[in-house]
Amino acid sequence: MVLPLLKLVSACGLLTLATTTAFGQSQSSACVSSGKPGLIQVASLVGCPFSAVIENETFQTLADGTHVHKKFKAMIYRDSSGRTRYESYSPTDEESHESPNLVFIVDPVAGYRYYLMPESATATRTLLNEASANPSTKNQPQHSPANESASEQAQNSRPAPVNERLGTQQMQGLVVTGRRQTYTIPIGAEGNDRPLVVVSEIWYSSAMGITLLDKRSDPRSGEIEKRVTNLKQTEPDPALFQIPPNYTIKGE
Repeated sequence: MVLPLLKLVSACGLLTLATTTAFGQSQSSACVSSGKPGLIQVASLVGCPFSAVIENETFQTLADGTHVHKKFKAMIYRDSSGRTRYESYSPTDEESHESPNLVFIVDPVAGYRYYLMPESATATRTLLNEASANPSTKNQPQHSPANESASEQAQNSRPAPVNERLGTQQMQGLVVTGRRQTYTIPIGAEGNDRPLVVVSEIWYSSAMGITLLDKRSDPRSGEIEKRVTNLKQTEPDPALFQIPPNYTIKGE
């Protein structure tokens, strides 16, 4: 049960953890790290409550020239104790925000993360201090030394990513610092007959531990943009970080 949920959350771009030292900046004195994991766009900080909308857009051009544009919204919350909550909605619900299809809660106070499936009124609970936060790393086939050596050689033959600092600007009333990474996949590395250039750009507020803008351009999958909007630095409803009483909880 946990693995499909993790894949879904990962597809939404919110599984990998973020830290307040992403750009080597100091955080606001009002914000203190909880010492526990948060979400990719929101670190788990104490004393910095907020709520916001995350606008997700993807743009892709198919081989026949067809343009595919998808857009959906999500909600993100953090309370003063460092708890974080992410809600994803199907595209048909992006305006009303009435029926999330997935809820992901990280509770550093209780020491658990929860994956809620509203449709079935079930929740999967796992410990935050588990050795591996991603079960997909378990039971993977073992590679022979020869295969690992060949893989390492292929990786070493690729040029290192180029990192650029983009300075600072204001977004949603916060000062954010930008960074761009450009990665070139050489000819033949993936059966490609020309170089493939992948560009990632992130604008991050270390004061609030939030990524305000995350853009990625990859010729293999198109363009993806995640943008935080409607940011409100107020305390969310405490009920948002609780499991509804009618839910069945599975796991630890």
